[in-house]
Amino acid sequence: MAAPGRKLWLDWQRGLAVLFMVEWHTYDSWRADAVANGFSHTALAIVGGFAAPSFLYMAGLSQVLADGALERKGLGRRERCVHALRRAGWLLGVAYLYPLAKYLLFGGFRNPGAWHGILRVDVLHVIAASLLLSALLTALPRPALRTAAAALAALAVAFAAPVVAAWKHPELHLLDYLYCEAPRGIFFLFPWAVFSFAGGAFARMARAGAGPAKWIGAGAALFAFGWLCDKLPSPYGPHNFWITSPYWVAMRLGVVVAISGLLQLVPERADRWLAWLRMMGRHSLLGYFVSIELPYGFWSQPLHKQLGLGASLAAVVAMIAVTWGASMLSERYDLWKAGRARRAEARPAATPAP
Repeated sequence: MAAPGRKLWLDWQRGLAVLFMVEWHTYDSWRADAVANGFSHTALAIVGGFAAPSFLYMAGLSQVLADGALERKGLGRRERCVHALRRAGWLLGVAYLYPLAKYLLFGGFRNPGAWHGILRVDVLHVIAASLLLSALLTALPRPALRTAAAALAALAVAFAAPVVAAWKHPELHLLDYLYCEAPRGIFFLFPWAVFSFAGGAFARMARAGAGPAKWIGAGAALFAFGWLCDKLPSPYGPHNFWITSPYWVAMRLGVVVAISGLLQLVPERADRWLAWLRMMGRHSLLGYFVSIELPYGFWSQPLHKQLGLGASLAAVVAMIAVTWGASMLSERYDLWKAGRARRAEARPAATPAP
């Protein structure tokens, strides 16, 4: 059962992002190259492509909502800023420990140069780095000022992305956080940090209890802005529309924001049937590890690039079921741990004084 006052639509949207992620990772890894064309492939790529923007957007939104909760408890700006920095730092540590563990456990040290994979910037690194930057906004004195700063940061990153991408910087892993070309990475701060900053800006609407129509309208306006601006002459030189264009970013952000509004139209009593989706959203980090290791890892090597369209879709359904099962086990472990802690707290109180 969800905690009273919890924004169910946010958990549902995070759960949808997990489904998008599992869908694309499984399909991308296991489908044969001959399948990578046509309407079905394009549709699956578009749906899967909303996983990363959704996670970044919700990370920024959740960070500001959590900051508001701490502020209501009486914590000052400095304490809240330190709390946000620690949380983002923890995620950045996980982002580096995960490939390090793989490197040690699976013998990557036997392959010269494999250690570079430990430093490769991925979506977790970008989420953590974005949250580290947006955590600094907590130090600003007023919520309206923090919202304006987040919105301006999103605009600045979006419109600077093609310029940063055109910069032929040295091949340094630290600079890969700004932008790097495949195969060095596909996630970087310019423009992916836009979604995190924008989530922080839209958190003001969530805190104010804005209705679904406002969210859907804002999403439609962003999409229309991106679509119309793309029809105008570009102020940039040659650049990749699908990677760095600020207009494509606006269109994707518009869809993600509109989904927030559409989910708010779903009555809360529907959580009786959507609790499984909320649970997968609560354990999205576990879902990330599962959806990377099983589809792309050596466990499934015989299936890599081997399946037709029908078999690929069946594999997606099966992998969603596996991810759900892992989330269920994690949920039960959390409940057991919480119950054990409650019993430990109650035990001394129940012991009679000598």
